[in-house]
Amino acid sequence: MMRGTVPVTGALLLLLVGGAQAQTVRFRLDAVGLTYQEISEDRGAALGQGLGAGIELRLGRFRLDGRGFSAKVDPARDTQVAYDFHQVDVRVGYFLTEFLALEVGGGRRYVVPDFAAPEVGVFRVGVFSENQLHRLANVWVRGAYLADPRFSTGGSANLAFEFSLGVGLGSSTGRFRVQAEYEFQRIDRVVQGADVPMQLSLARAGIALAF
Repeated sequence: MMRGTVPVTGALLLLLVGGAQAQTVRFRLDAVGLTYQEISEDRGAALGQGLGAGIELRLGRFRLDGRGFSAKVDPARDTQVAYDFHQVDVRVGYFLTEFLALEVGGGRRYVVPDFAAPEVGVFRVGVFSENQLHRLANVWVRGAYLADPRFSTGGSANLAFEFSLGVGLGSSTGRFRVQAEYEFQRIDRVVQGADVPMQLSLARAGIALAF
């Protein structure tokens, strides 16, 4: 448990310190549900629930988004053991227009105990768009290509991508928001010539406070 939570906490603290002079600082707290699957003959889909937190900093055209979550995952097969699933993601964006930003960043997935599932590190390049539907509601979408993922159990991936869709509803000042988000990630992993794709479906629902 400790190995996964320390990187998440450290990353969020660094973002908090760096955001002292930001125009907008928004904190979020989420309940998390996930479905994780390694598409192979001996592994089925695993389900998990947990908690997540994040911080968003905005300064001019720049946006910094850091998130982390931890979940307890129950495997689909009795031959597999339950495990803790921790993930931290950091993205830096630059708004080309009022609604569209280019993003780069990285992410890391940790699993306890070791080898219960592959740990993964990624570098991402993508886009982010957020639109105000109403003075009380907004919606956002995100997509990214995951370049050269690295796995603790070996293998490589020629194709890896992710996308997400979120919606928020809150006060007219934007200081309080109830929000929900769905994220899908696919990594076409190959191990010793065998295809072992990995899929993660992640749902978040929670609150966000801005200052």
